[in-house]
Amino acid sequence: MLTNQEIRDLSGTCVWPTVSALLVDWGLIAASFALAATFTNPLVRVLCFVLIARQQLALAILMHDAAHKRLFSSVKLNDFVGQFLCAAPLLFSMYSYRTLHLRHHKDPLASDDPDLTLIGGYPISLKSFSRKLLRDALGISYFKFIRYFIHMARKPKAIAGTSGQPSNRSGSEKPAPLPLILGSIALMNIVLFLILAAAHHPWFYFCLWLLPAVTALQVLLRIRGIAEHAGYSANKNQMLNARTVESSWQTLLFAPHSVNYHIEHHVYPSIPHYNLKRVHDLLAARNALPQANLFAGYNKVLQVLIK
Repeated sequence: MLTNQEIRDLSGTCVWPTVSALLVDWGLIAASFALAATFTNPLVRVLCFVLIARQQLALAILMHDAAHKRLFSSVKLNDFVGQFLCAAPLLFSMYSYRTLHLRHHKDPLASDDPDLTLIGGYPISLKSFSRKLLRDALGISYFKFIRYFIHMARKPKAIAGTSGQPSNRSGSEKPAPLPLILGSIALMNIVLFLILAAAHHPWFYFCLWLLPAVTALQVLLRIRGIAEHAGYSANKNQMLNARTVESSWQTLLFAPHSVNYHIEHHVYPSIPHYNLKRVHDLLAARNALPQANLFAGYNKVLQVLIK
């Protein structure tokens, strides 16, 4: 395992990797809109639809790092960027996500794990899985997801290790003011709409931003989500109920920002995404990773989870 000094060194936040990740993510979103505006071919528009959904997933992963307070050392800056530049454009609350996600980290797959609605009950039949993907693709899952998060996040419950840093202290997060959450969502989406309208493509906001968020993004989130834990049971050793997926080309679509190194993330949640590959290499060199929980691709994971 990692030494205490290695954990401290790898847990430190660095401004440039975070800023570059944000610039790349939003730059690719802008490039996708520009590509769709330049070429009217339906196949190009479909490609842009998928690319934007993938970049929305990338923003969601950065929101995840913000929930662990791993974007910036300043908590105020971390939360501002996590909410305004990552969560709000996706019509979501980083604060609600933090409340539930840190409960998940405390005891994955336990009876009170809020992620059980997504990752519980596997393996399942192909027919059942197909129905889930259809609901995702039609946007049904999105509205159920939002309602569930709002409902569950308002339930008071202590959270262990809320900062995501190496600490055994327990505490609870103060809920963010609802006006802040709703205001950030309204502001960022209005700004995005106005930018697209100024570029003479206001309908892109509805067809190439909102629609991917409620449909294709939900499919990507489901596949990534079940690949992380589904099919396992609660275990005090979190190495044994998480997966790491090592396929380079598949992770480009399903796991931006190194979220595929999920064993490493659960064992060391204080370490930001840009250091997880290094953690993986260190643990692999020491034969510390459970080989049965390492998968060559998401297709291999689905073969195990879908019967």
